[in-house]
Amino acid sequence: MPVPVPKPHHRRRVPKRVNRGKFDRFTRQLIFERDEGKCRQCGSKGEHIHHIYLRSQGGRGVFTNGMVVCNDCHVKIHNDYELLRYWQERFKKLYGDNYFKDEWDGKTKKIISRN
Repeated sequence: MPVPVPKPHHRRRVPKRVNRGKFDRFTRQLIFERDEGKCRQCGSKGEHIHHIYLRSQGGRGVFTNGMVVCNDCHVKIHNDYELLRYWQERFKKLYGDNYFKDEWDGKTKKIISRN
């Protein structure tokens, strides 16, 4: 009778894309501390972390891609493309062109050629 061999449990090398767009608890805390818990748009009490470069565009849940906003300003930014572009340009000047990327973006897979 053959002896069963346990299946190895491999960890993912790169997190799933859906999870890379989320802010973890530590990152949220850092963003709230940086922005002093105030909305960057109007200065009132902040309620949300807004992705500067939107998740739907490939923005990740990293410190340099988030800002604290109140509910009204969050809706306003999502409804006004020019306002969204303003914040994207401002963060690009603060943190560089790749402010919305995480450590796994831009890494290419090694291509093995068979001759």
